[in-house]
Amino acid sequence: MDADKIKQFFILHGEKFVVGVVVLAAGWMVYSGLQMPNMLDEVQPEKLTADANTVRNSIDEDHNEAIFQEREPVVAPKFDILAETARKRTPVDASPYKTANLLERKSIDTSIRRKDPEIFAPRALQVDSHIASIAKLSRTGEYPLKDLEGAEALEVVEQEKPRPRSRSRRRGGMDEMMGMDEMMGMEMGMGGGMDMYGEDMGMGMGMGMDMGMGATMSASASGRRFDSANNFGFTAVPKNSMKPVPDYAWFISGTAVIPHKEMAEAFKAAFQDADGYLPSRDQPLYFNYEVQRADVTTKSVDELNENDWVLRYTREQNLKEAHRSWGGYAQEVVPEDYRDLNVTAYIPPILLADYTDFVTHPLIPMVSRREKEMKEREELLKEEEVDVNDLELAGPGASGMAGMGGDMGMDMGMDMGMGMDMGMEMGMSGMGAYGGMAMVEEDPVDYKIMRFFDFASSNDKNTPRPGRKYVYRIRVAVVDPNFPANALQQPKVSTLSGDVYQRVSKLMQQAEEEESRRGLFERWSEWSEPSEAISLPDFNQYFAGPVELPRVKTLQLGDKTVEYTADPPTAKAVNYSYNIQYRTTMPIWMQNVTPGSNFSYEGPAELIDPIDLVVKKLEDAKVTSQTTVVDLGGGKVLPMTGDAELTEPGMMLLFDENGQLRVTGEVEDQENYRIYSFAKERGL
Repeated sequence: MDADKIKQFFILHGEKFVVGVVVLAAGWMVYSGLQMPNMLDEVQPEKLTADANTVRNSIDEDHNEAIFQEREPVVAPKFDILAETARKRTPVDASPYKTANLLERKSIDTSIRRKDPEIFAPRALQVDSHIASIAKLSRTGEYPLKDLEGAEALEVVEQEKPRPRSRSRRRGGMDEMMGMDEMMGMEMGMGGGMDMYGEDMGMGMGMGMDMGMGATMSASASGRRFDSANNFGFTAVPKNSMKPVPDYAWFISGTAVIPHKEMAEAFKAAFQDADGYLPSRDQPLYFNYEVQRADVTTKSVDELNENDWVLRYTREQNLKEAHRSWGGYAQEVVPEDYRDLNVTAYIPPILLADYTDFVTHPLIPMVSRREKEMKEREELLKEEEVDVNDLELAGPGASGMAGMGGDMGMDMGMDMGMGMDMGMEMGMSGMGAYGGMAMVEEDPVDYKIMRFFDFASSNDKNTPRPGRKYVYRIRVAVVDPNFPANALQQPKVSTLSGDVYQRVSKLMQQAEEEESRRGLFERWSEWSEPSEAISLPDFNQYFAGPVELPRVKTLQLGDKTVEYTADPPTAKAVNYSYNIQYRTTMPIWMQNVTPGSNFSYEGPAELIDPIDLVVKKLEDAKVTSQTTVVDLGGGKVLPMTGDAELTEPGMMLLFDENGQLRVTGEVEDQENYRIYSFAKERGL
């Protein structure tokens, strides 16, 4: 048979084979069932009942005789409890134990025990984001920006001569304004009118000299430098054999305040009247802090749980980062009264940029209490008027300082005392945490500042990322006054309240097992309220300049006057861009910004070396920006000025990279606009 016939055979008779197999299987199963024994022959209800009763009767029978062996009866011993009690109440003869001099027993008032004071959480947490240059140390001192050529001198822009002022009825007022302008010019030329700070005075003199010598004295191509008066950041200097180089810092900063006065009052209430009160120990000694961050890009703050929070910053991290990476510390701007070395982080060495805003806090004064008191004293002395008729002649033997000696001596003594106090505080800040001396504050300040910095880094798996939204929270730790870091200052357990004793006894046992109190003597506050959502910033900022309006025409429509222009308004602005490749700022002066303009740019640009302040040139700069100008405002002539043609400040409505509308104006941007458009060098 060939293959086709075989195939045809199975197609026609295959189902018959299947039916045959099923019939054979069924027959085998019937046959197997018939060969099984009949259960009715062996298993009957009566037989099963009889077997169960037999087992039950065997269980109920008494089997004690087979289990217990014969034992002798137990006889209780004779015991006279009354005689034994009388014997134990007989006092022991104390004569062998008497000493010549007995110590007088001191009764301890146990009504006031040491409690745990309340540790208040930090408050008013505020965050901000930045991109800036930061100083780091290098053995070679080489960096990409250093190899670029210096920028050429800027051309001085010729200004149109102002039209002569017309006489008007407001001449008196205008003359007064002119006089004020002249006086302001004289003050600038003489250094700002003797500012109380020498640094500001020097800056004022520098500005005056530059203005007096004319704006046409731009530096040469090889020696053109950024005006040091506009350098508001850290001044980088070599350290040992290391040289400073710039690096970029992309980070989120935060500041909060500790309610220090409330904390001090809580400690005072808990310990001042308790036994064993030690002022240097029983006060808030701040030791540590922690900062956590949570991503709220896709969820709200209310939806966060504990697993969403990531630890980002501690006191130890700040110290290590500052020591290993930074090329120094920026100058502190917060008065010492409102800082604490253990919770106020060091300021990174930010180059060029003014860091004051993001390292301070609105609740923290920028003037120390001593300076404030001195200023109030000066104002009080100015208010006191002395009548010459009230003066009296000095008596014989007067020193010549009779009328002033007492006050001056007192003032000098107070100033010296305050100076000594400040010096001691500087030398001993943070020592209380390790058992050293600590100053006891008679009148503590309301708040102490806390700050932190969350830097973006490619080496950090939890680094903040662009486009994501984050919230932060912070808490503070103090040295536990009932279990201090220094075991020699440990309060007696007899002075502790019940709940405090239970807590401290466990810590003492753990410290004994670990042979260290490290990490055990910190008492943490609750977490602060979450901050507002924040993201890493874009690489571009925009500073608005003046707006120029084309000639305005009027059209009368019935009883209404309509103003219109044939051309759109134009504005000047600065695209303050950050160049990651060269790790510095790259300001671009844009002179023809109109509604609909985009801030992208290609062409030559200038870079500011943040180390030596030399201005470098870059021929093929490229800035990509998605920010668009929606509208321009301002530029209209103010009617009160007449022919002077002072115009309204310019304003720009921007649609930024994040899809947000924001307004920037010439007034708030004036300083940055003039600095980074090099207006002074251009003669503007």
